[in-house]
Order: sequence, then C-alpha cells, then structure tokens
Amino acid sequence: MRFGKVAAVGVSSLVLMAGVLPSAALGAPKPEELRDEIRAMVQTARDKVFPALVNISVVTTSFEGGEESKGGATGSGTIISKQGHILTNQHVVNDGKKFKITLADRRIVPAKLVGEDPLTDLAILQIDMDELKGTDLPVAEFGNSDELAIGDTVMAMGSPFALSRSVTLGIVSNTERVFTSGFLREEVEEMQGEAGSTGQFTRWIQHDAAINPGNSGGPLVNLEGKLVGVNTLGGSNMGFASPGNLARQVADAIIKDGEVVRSWIGVSLKNIRDTGYEDGVLVNAVIDDSPAYAAGLRAGDRIVEIDGKPVTVRFVEEIPPLVKGFADRPVGSQIKVGYVRAGERKDATVTTKKLLRERGDRAALRLWGITIAEITEKLAEDLHLTNRDGVFVTGVKGGSPGDLSEPSIQGGDIIKTIGGKPVNTVHEAIAAYRSVMVPTASDDAKGTSAADAASKIPEFLLIEFDRRGKSQATLIKPRPDKKEDPPRELAKAWIGIATQPVLRDLAREMGLEGQTGHLITRIYPGTLAAKSDLKVGDVIIAIDGNKTSVKGMQDTGALQRKIRTLNIDSDALVKVLRKGSDGKPVPEEIKVPLERTRLSPEEARRDTNKDFELSVRELTFFDRDDNRWEETVEGVLVAGTEQLGWAGASGIRSGDLIQRISVPSDASGAEKWSETIVDLDGYRKVMERLAKEQPDRVIMGILRDNRTMYRYLEPEWKPTVQSDKGKETPPSGK
Repeated sequence: MRFGKVAAVGVSSLVLMAGVLPSAALGAPKPEELRDEIRAMVQTARDKVFPALVNISVVTTSFEGGEESKGGATGSGTIISKQGHILTNQHVVNDGKKFKITLADRRIVPAKLVGEDPLTDLAILQIDMDELKGTDLPVAEFGNSDELAIGDTVMAMGSPFALSRSVTLGIVSNTERVFTSGFLREEVEEMQGEAGSTGQFTRWIQHDAAINPGNSGGPLVNLEGKLVGVNTLGGSNMGFASPGNLARQVADAIIKDGEVVRSWIGVSLKNIRDTGYEDGVLVNAVIDDSPAYAAGLRAGDRIVEIDGKPVTVRFVEEIPPLVKGFADRPVGSQIKVGYVRAGERKDATVTTKKLLRERGDRAALRLWGITIAEITEKLAEDLHLTNRDGVFVTGVKGGSPGDLSEPSIQGGDIIKTIGGKPVNTVHEAIAAYRSVMVPTASDDAKGTSAADAASKIPEFLLIEFDRRGKSQATLIKPRPDKKEDPPRELAKAWIGIATQPVLRDLAREMGLEGQTGHLITRIYPGTLAAKSDLKVGDVIIAIDGNKTSVKGMQDTGALQRKIRTLNIDSDALVKVLRKGSDGKPVPEEIKVPLERTRLSPEEARRDTNKDFELSVRELTFFDRDDNRWEETVEGVLVAGTEQLGWAGASGIRSGDLIQRISVPSDASGAEKWSETIVDLDGYRKVMERLAKEQPDRVIMGILRDNRTMYRYLEPEWKPTVQSDKGKETPPSGK
C-alpha cells in the first residue's frame, strides 16, 4: 500500500465531511495518533536505507589548455551490493581522480570508478573492500519505479552541501518528466548519437522533496524503504530523479562490462501533436553516414511502423522510451521501418551500430605544456580520419615548449611520433614522454643530481604531427631551464624600526600642528635600534639634519630610502618629537647605530615544485617578527599551493613553515628517513631526493602560528592516463 495516495484521499475526505458529521461519527484517528503512525512509517523506511547511504568526495582532474587542472566535488550515493558497489550520478564522479567514501559509521574508505554512463547521468563506484577487513556492508533494496504514481510519498536522502546525512519528505509530482527545447517547442533536446548528452533515454521522476547541492546521486526512497530513483538535480521546490528501474539496468551493465553497450541509428525524433498527422513519429534530423541515413531515412520522414507494429507518438513524453527501445537492441540488429515521405509509403531496413564513446583516455605531457586525448572511434568519424593512430592535442599552454616550438603545436593537431618513435595511443605517448624526461634507474643508483639528470634531457626533440591532413614536423626544447635565483641587492645602511607616515591631518590630531614625519610603530628586537633610546610613538622629523617631511602615503618608504644613503657601521643623528610629561611634543636628538639591511620577503629566494604543486621561499627576519617566532626558528615558508595538488590536498597552505620532511617505511608510520629543513638549499636537496625515490607517502612537519603539526601527502609520481571509465592507469611497461 502506498501511504501517499491513502493519506491524500483520507485527509481530503475528512476535510469534506468535517462540516457535516462530527469527527467521532467518522471514527477518525486522533491527530497525535496519525502523527505517530506517519513518523513510524517514515522512520522504518529511512532505517532500511540510511545505513547504505554514503557521502562521496572526489578529487577531479581535467586536461585542457595544455595543463592538468585539479578540482573537487561532493555528492551522495547508495551501496547496492555486498561487494561494495555504489550507485551515484555520473556528474558527481566526472573527471574523478580520487574517490573517498564516508560510510554511515563515519569511516572513510577509498573507492575506484567501475564505469559511468553519461547518457543517463549514472555511475558505479566500488569501495576498496580490503580497507574494511571483512565488514558486512549494508545494502539498499531496489523497488519497482514503474509502480510510482503522482501523489505517492517519497524521501530524498543524501548529504546536502557536504553536510552529514539527511532526509527530506515530499510527494511525486510527475512520473514522466522530460526536458524540452523551450516554450511551445516540444522537442527533446538531446539527439541520439551525441554520447556526451544526458537524458535521451530518461523520463525523470519529479518530486518536491528538498534537493540541494550535495544531494546528487542520493537515493529516492518509497515508504517501503526501497530505492525507486537516483536524485539528480533540484531547485525551486522541484527535484528530479532517474527512475530506479533504469538505474538498476544501467548498474547491472556497468558492473558486468564496465560500460553500457547500446545500439545507435542516428536520428532525432519529434512527436506529432499539433502537426495534423493522425499517426507515426516525425524524423526531426538524421546524422550523415549514420545507419538511418544509409537505409534511406531523411529529415521530414514520418515513421509509422517498426518491425510490423504501428507507431504513434503524440506526446513528447513518449519519445524517450522509443529511443531507448532502439538503444537496448543488440548491436547489429536489423530494424524494419515503414515510413511516409510526401504521401508515399516506403520501407527500409536499418542495421544498428554501436553507440560510440564521446571521450577516451586523456593525459598531460606536463613539462611540455601539452594535453592529449585518445582518438576514439567517434572522434575519428567526426574528423573524417582514415585511422585512429596518434594522439589528439586538446590544448597547449602559452609559453611552454609545445607553444614555443617552430612551428608551434596547436590544439587539434594529431601527434604521430615523438623522438622518432610512433605513438598510436595515449599510453604510448606517456611512455615516450617519460623516456625523455624521467631519469633512468641507473642514474638513480649512481646518485645523479637533479641538475645532472636535467642535462641528459635532449636540447631538441623531434615531434611529427598531422594538421588537417598535412604531415608536419617540429622541434621542441624539452630541457627545463636551469633554476637561477634572482640577484640580491647590495647591503646598505638600515635602522631596525617600522614606521608610518604622519600626514597633516593626523599630525594636527596628535598635537603636532604643522609638523609631519614618520611615526615609529615598532622597534625590532635584537637590532641596534632596540639598544638605542628610540621609542615606539616617537615621530622622526630629521636624519642627520635633513628633514623627513612627507606629503602623502606614497612616502611610506622615504625614510628607509634616506637611511640607505648613509654609511653602514656609522651612527645617524635622529631628531624626533616625543610627548613630554605635559602631553606636548618635545624635540630630542638621538644617536642611533646603523647596521646592514636585512633580507626582505620580496628579495627572498623562491622555489616552485611542480610535482607537489608547492611554492616556498626563504624565511626572513621580517617573517619571524610578524609571526613572533624566535630567531632560532628555521625552515622554508610556503608562498602558495594549488588547492588540490599533493601539498594543498594534505592541508598545507600559504604562511606555513616547513621544518621537517620524512618518509615512512611502513603502514605503522615508522620513519625510513627524516630531514630537518633549515634553509632553501636544504629543502631543494630533500625535494630532489623525493623525486628520485618517489615514495608512496611523504610527511611534512610544519609550524603554523604557534602550533606544530604534521601533514600527510600521497604523491602520484608517474604520469597517469585518465580513462573514459575514470580509472587512472600507468603507461604500459612503466
């Protein structure tokens, strides 16, 4: 029994009869009894699915514009098998590189992507069961979504805004919702054959249970506690879910084969409402060279019969089941089609083809600034290529070796050889890249330095490529530029104070009518100035008899520039105005020893590590002072991280001070080796060692404000290939 329908009818009946018969005569339940009954039903249904509800965190990787870019996403999912299979949305896992699953008991475990189906926006993840050590997983049970009716009560479960698990209650508003092209245009937007589109085969379940970002991929549940849909999108009090029966079919196919194999004929269809026709379905468009085109079908034809059965599609909601019927047939099936053209009845036999993948393997040749993709059958077909040899260039980063080559490599080119070796797949291209850019095992054994390893990279490398049918060749310069630190400014005279300009209005309020200067805001500890008679609050008005008046904030650095013209290791006569006992300014002259300038943050040497996507710089006197760190504090200061790079994903952020780097030898955390980071040179040596050894785990000890903490990094050293199934795999033989 479906509670939603019964409740709707029962309540309505009670309302209509309330004015005629007393509630006692009706035998109506008391409000508190009805409330308790509803609560019990909802809780029972919730408790059947909640244990199988999971939160999904995704680190995404995209390969565009010559760069590998990282991002993040969150969503929800449902465990549907004891083997740890999770049903979710494809748009949740799209471009996924790493997947972390938060279970109902709050344990976090890794997962892999089994497969995805963009055409229905569904995907399957699988939990790493080795991490659970024999745990018996809770599993949600599928219900029959075809039995849903408008008015049925349903629950949407998930993790909205990445918060903890929640449930919302609503009713089914529509069981056959389709999305059309716009006002008064009843056409399903997606065209069969465009493998990147979503919704060709789906009539969505529309409901009003609240759906927010993060709910995507979560289950839609009936009051029997069974999964009847997968929530996909929502807003404005409307939610939309893929039907559970469709989701179960897609999930079974992905678990079995890693993909959903579908037939394709290459047509877009339109219903006949408002056309004046009494029967059939209109052929709205036909793709050139498709099975339908080869069989003789053209745009404007009206299909009236399929395999001897009459066909009439009056409403747009009837199109997805018809299109799905074509797709569900075995590849190579023959479909007999009767159609009408210009009033004349005709017949055709359409032999289906496999619906091709829109997207294949993708990767980045990072140090060359080139992103590449597999030439799929569909891409080869779209580009009218005679074969699928080579890799397709999806983008080139400006200023990179790929961009600076002559002629430069461009997006749309097809790379055929690298260094004289044919590359027919993305894996082969990565292997060729590694053979050029990565030191050999023998180099590692000899303890070759990073500089020596870089010198073995060739200065020029031949790359042959195809551009619109023309075979071309170019030379790139793969050898990285040698790191050279910027020149240091020569040491000059300095007084260890921080100041701010005192302009006329401020001077007046401070009782210094008509007198401007530089207010001492801090005297740096440990400097010669700290040993002098200078005080915070003094206003400097002259140095060695030369006035230091200011006209605007642009004169902030004028005082130190004047001091830098003096001789180091001499004394400066500093004239200040200092408040007397009566509060009035009193001029005083103070002899202050000069000392050598301290290294500023702007002058500090820097290092950028592309593996860890981490930038650091030298720790300066001013950094220690700003953070109230003792002079004995050492390390390198983090200048920046990419949010989801190896360092950023571990929680390292700008302003952290890296003081120790270690490598654990086993799962217990025992250290294989550990190095204290004193300065930038020591840091560079440790990073070179990490690049050689390529450990699976790196621990960085950092100082943040006054707290010492550790960050655990999980590097992925070898170039990897992002596949159409989302799996990352190393190149063959590497």
